Amino acid sequence: MRIISKQPGFSLIELAIVLFIISLILGGLLPPLATQIEQREREKTQDQLDEIKEVIYGYVLQNRYFPCPDCRDNTGNCAAATANDGIEDTISGVGTSLDCATEAGNLPWSSLGVRENDAWAQRFTYRVYIEFADRNGGSDSDGAPASPVAPGTTGSTGCSPTTSGVSFALCSGGNITILDSDGGANVATNVPAIVVSHGGNWDEDPSDDEDENYDDGRAGDVAGTFVYRDFSSEAGNGFDDLMTWISPHVLRTRMLDAGILP
Repeated sequence: MRIISKQPGFSLIELAIVLFIISLILGGLLPPLATQIEQREREKTQDQLDEIKEVIYGYVLQNRYFPCPDCRDNTGNCAAATANDGIEDTISGVGTSLDCATEAGNLPWSSLGVRENDAWAQRFTYRVYIEFADRNGGSDSDGAPASPVAPGTTGSTGCSPTTSGVSFALCSGGNITILDSDGGANVATNVPAIVVSHGGNWDEDPSDDEDENYDDGRAGDVAGTFVYRDFSSEAGNGFDDLMTWISPHVLRTRMLDAGILP
């Protein structure tokens, strides 16, 4: 008589128990892993922003004016520009002037020699006060010598002393304001230029604070106003934007140390 022995293996109940245990383990590991990935991406992007800031300072010290943005589209003064190519876009004015085609657009990564995208494969937003980016010896769009502006103001105010070939003076102030929330308190004022990374959610479901940082004319976005606050994943009020800006005081110090101003 032939005896048939039982083959080793697992029953369906045993397999179900094993799968349940594995799912519990993975469920406990995945959130910390996602947090670690997010943190690495933020650190990488912040390192990029720190590098970009130093490159902009170097650009200004060499050229004595700020870089212009790269146009995002071909509307307005950007009609004749090559949008989204990473190259500064300028327009020819009257006489010898050459001004930026737009105050806000992409960071001109190609012109500056930096990476195009942040850690989330998105371009950086860059805004500059156009008075700080006048070309050809600091000429306004009417071809006359540029008149730098006084801190906290916009437009020509006769700020002096001016320096030939420099688009701004020691008393010049930017027109960018940074708040701690949409409509909140000031973090920084009179800023001449800012660079923004819009984080991982880019254009999916931005909060009101994140909307303020696009600087593209969307509803609720005040031109030249930005929000800087701590990271938050709170539903409806999240914030993962990163940014760096040019301090007018650091700018003046570096221009003085280089013997370019006053």
